[in-house]
This record gives sequence, structure tokens and C-alpha cells, in this order.
Amino acid sequence: MKLTFTTIVGGLAATTTAHGFVQQLMLGENLVDTWNPYKDPSKKVNKITRKFKDNGPVTDGLFTTDAITCNIGSGKNNVPATETASVPAGSNVKFMWTEWKSDHPGPIMTYLADCGGKCSEFDGSKGNVWVKIDQSGYDPKETIPWASKRLPANNSTYTIKSRLMAKADFWSFRHEILGLQRTNKDGNLAQFYPGCHQITVTGTGTTKLPEGIALPGAYKADDTKSILLDYRKVTEYTPPGGPVWTDAGWA
Repeated sequence: MKLTFTTIVGGLAATTTAHGFVQQLMLGENLVDTWNPYKDPSKKVNKITRKFKDNGPVTDGLFTTDAITCNIGSGKNNVPATETASVPAGSNVKFMWTEWKSDHPGPIMTYLADCGGKCSEFDGSKGNVWVKIDQSGYDPKETIPWASKRLPANNSTYTIKSRLMAKADFWSFRHEILGLQRTNKDGNLAQFYPGCHQITVTGTGTTKLPEGIALPGAYKADDTKSILLDYRKVTEYTPPGGPVWTDAGWA
């Protein structure tokens, strides 16, 4: 899966800490606002994003629970959203984060799940339903090797150039950053920032996804190769969650 970073012109609201979340999606040519935990609860709005309580991470003790599926909810995790947004099969997708800070080194991963019907009735926390369709981890050939540390230079926007011709149906994106800045320090504090966004794929695509991974389940509390490691000593790195799937198969 080829990925590109693109520069998006326009002001995006910053948050008050070094944490963050995806605040907009560009689905092909369709710009969509996602759930904002600081503005939307008082408005009682419906969005395509499963609700989460704030811009903080899913950390140790939680990333092996259903909090890792779509982030930590307000009282209950992984509550399905009621809306979806349309995107033609094979479209580029841009994930526009709040102002991301460069002190959070780590990988960026994107998964796709077939909702098997309406996404408002899709659990997501059970079964091997999440298929990784894109990732960027550590590239020593880059001036800034860690994918997440390159976000600030790209207006905190990450783009996947998708050639996955998914069949017309209801799907859920799961896009996340893993911050490694405090792993092997202060109690091995891994910081996951996941979010789930419900979409309706249109067009004539025919691709059906293979079996993926379970979240929770695939990320292990004793993983010292991808999650609980000293990022300062990394020369090679493979993100958690397995390989990437494309129309050509597993990469």
C-alpha cells in the first residue's frame, strides 16, 4: 500500500495539550467533521465517529480491553455512531488530526472492518474483524524516521492512497497513532490514540476483506518488540497489528 503525506491548507483547531484526535476526514472529495469531545456533547450532534471522552491516550492496563477498539468512551466504550459518510471505492483518504506534537514518536496504522450490515449495529470489539490497510512506522532513510513525528510538517494530516476496491457496503475505518515517548519509562506507558469512523463505500468495487485481527486481543501487554520498547534504541521496527493487506494480498 503506497502512502503519501500531503499538505492541507486551512486552519484546524488546536487542543490544549500534546495529545490529539482526528477532527476531520477528507474522503475522496468529501470533507467530513468527526466527533469533537470538547464541542459536540453539548450539541447532541450525530457524527460518523464513535464517541470518545477526550484527547488522551489509551494506555497500559487499557489497551488489552475494549478501550483499544475505538478509544475510551464516556461511561461506555465503543458505542456505535448513527451516521456514515460516503466515499467512492479506491479514493484517497486524509486523516486530519488536531495539532500533533513532534514529541510523540511512533507508528501510524489504519484498519478497515466490514460492518456486515449497518455500522450502527456493528460491535467491532469481538472477532478478527480489523484488517490493516496502511501503516508507516520507522524509516531510517527519512530525515525524521518516525511517522508520527513527520505529522507536524504536514499540517497534522496523514493520507492513505487507497487502491483497495472495496465492495459497495458499510465499513468502519480504525485509524491510530501509537506514542512511544514514555515506553520503558514511568511504568512502560504506551500511548494509543485510536478512532473509528463509519463510512459507506460506493462504486463498483468487488474486494472482500480476509480475516483480520481482534482488538482487543492482538495488542499484547508483554510485547517488547512493537509496544513496550525504548524508541531511542530502535534501528528497525515493525508496528503491532500484523502486515498490511492490499488488493494484491498481504504486503
